Amino acid sequence: MIIPVTFIVQWNPKYVGQHVNLHKNREKIMKLTLKQQTIFEIILVLSIMLLIKDIADRFSIIGAGSIAMWGGILVATLFMKKENVTWKDRGLSLPVGRKNWLKAMGLTLFIIVTSIAFMALVLPLISNFIGISIPESSTERFEFFLGNPLLFSLFLIMVIWIGAALGEELLMRGFLLNSLIKLFGESKKGLTLAVIFHSFIFGMLHISQGIPGIIGTGVVAVILGYVYLYNSRNLFPLIIAHGLINSIGIFAYYLSNGAIT
Repeated sequence: MIIPVTFIVQWNPKYVGQHVNLHKNREKIMKLTLKQQTIFEIILVLSIMLLIKDIADRFSIIGAGSIAMWGGILVATLFMKKENVTWKDRGLSLPVGRKNWLKAMGLTLFIIVTSIAFMALVLPLISNFIGISIPESSTERFEFFLGNPLLFSLFLIMVIWIGAALGEELLMRGFLLNSLIKLFGESKKGLTLAVIFHSFIFGMLHISQGIPGIIGTGVVAVILGYVYLYNSRNLFPLIIAHGLINSIGIFAYYLSNGAIT
């Protein structure tokens, strides 16, 4: 009879052992494939972003970095769509309830205070100690709006808030940090590695500001990354804090006619 023979084969210990090993090997291959896919997505998104930035810079387009950032966001969105993941899933949402609003405001203040304290007090000491400074050329791109309130207002809205505050938080924390967490895992060690690697990448994207810029933005990225994880991966306080920090700096530059950088 067919049934008894099949029963014996299925319950043969040797066959079962081979079946279990095959299943484990498939799982390992799947995990490896998913990691390779994640690495590919990260590299492609960053490469396209850098390519757009390079092209925009060659044509001296204002807000080249912001344009490049949104180009990267577009590609990242396509990858996320394949996994049925939305930006809301990555934290693009408003706080719900009074308690969460107060928490968000508190975290926003924490980010602003710690970031400015490091940039204003600690970074100059590091820069002086190792004898480095921010290149003057890094602020020349802002000279076009000095003395022109309309241009300054447009730059503040389009580049500082939409390009940097919203764009960078979506791409750097919403996409990049989460992608690195997929690679390193959800353990404390994995989360720490993800935050460190994403901070290094974020810092290197500001290489035009010299070594002080890389260090400063890298440390700020660490603060933003940990706050993001602490706040159940909600981007709202990060976007507001990022926008306000940049606004303070650009207002100081504008009101001082370029003297304060």
